[in-house]
Amino acid sequence: MELVAATKMRRAQETALNSRPYAFAAFEMLANVIEAVGRHGVDLLKTALIREPQNGTHAVLLVASDKGLAGTFNSAVFRKFEQFTSERKEGFVIIAAGQRAKEYAERKGFSLIRSFVRHGDVVYPRETDELAEFLIQEFTDGSWGRLISFSTNFVSALKQEAVRRELLPLNFERIREAVDEIIPKTGRYAELRTRIEEARPSSPVEYLIEPSPEEALERLVPALFKMQIYHLILESNASEHSARRLAMKNASDNAAELTDELTSLYNRARQEQITKELLEITGTARALGA
Repeated sequence: MELVAATKMRRAQETALNSRPYAFAAFEMLANVIEAVGRHGVDLLKTALIREPQNGTHAVLLVASDKGLAGTFNSAVFRKFEQFTSERKEGFVIIAAGQRAKEYAERKGFSLIRSFVRHGDVVYPRETDELAEFLIQEFTDGSWGRLISFSTNFVSALKQEAVRRELLPLNFERIREAVDEIIPKTGRYAELRTRIEEARPSSPVEYLIEPSPEEALERLVPALFKMQIYHLILESNASEHSARRLAMKNASDNAAELTDELTSLYNRARQEQITKELLEITGTARALGA
């Protein structure tokens, strides 16, 4: 299981890390466009995914794994979510991504409206389209007013962080925060942060939007929201396989130590038995010789 997890971990890490520059560019563009059309007097609140909610109900996207044996991967997400429930006792529904998230919501008696499974080895954006389209449709229909996600952000092979994000309605400040979280502060791609800061223009970017800012936003915003969901799942997958590899390595190390300890006990007991039998033979020989 450690070898399988290590193989999946490398693939998931590569996919998640390689998607970060694209995800950064997409979110940066969305933030810039929202800021630009706002300066031109466009009413952003007319855009479906930016519109301020009328419904006070919160939806929670709880992202966990389909399988267990991943150390504290799932429990860290659930603990983060329980901090939210301690603040808000009611007025929220749950969308579960992952079998463990579904089982947790059912066991705790929360209002589970939909569950999505088999996202553990996601590679292509189309594999998360069903989840993203469901979230867009429910928010657009007014089934709930805000969408909050609880998932795991991949930092390194040895470190993963459970994070809380408010995904809907889209907000300029929150997009900037999401952009900042995408680029790691250390390790691979960390240098991208410096390059982007150096290349970022000092004055606001001017956009020529055709056919109209309103229509561009109506098409651009859902596409970039789908990218955000895809990237969120990728980060969770990389974290899951990293956590499972570490858990299986610890299990293998513990098993090896236990094997050594039991072998030592067996050899000691065997030696004691042999010594006892030799003493009995020697004692018997002496008695017969006497």
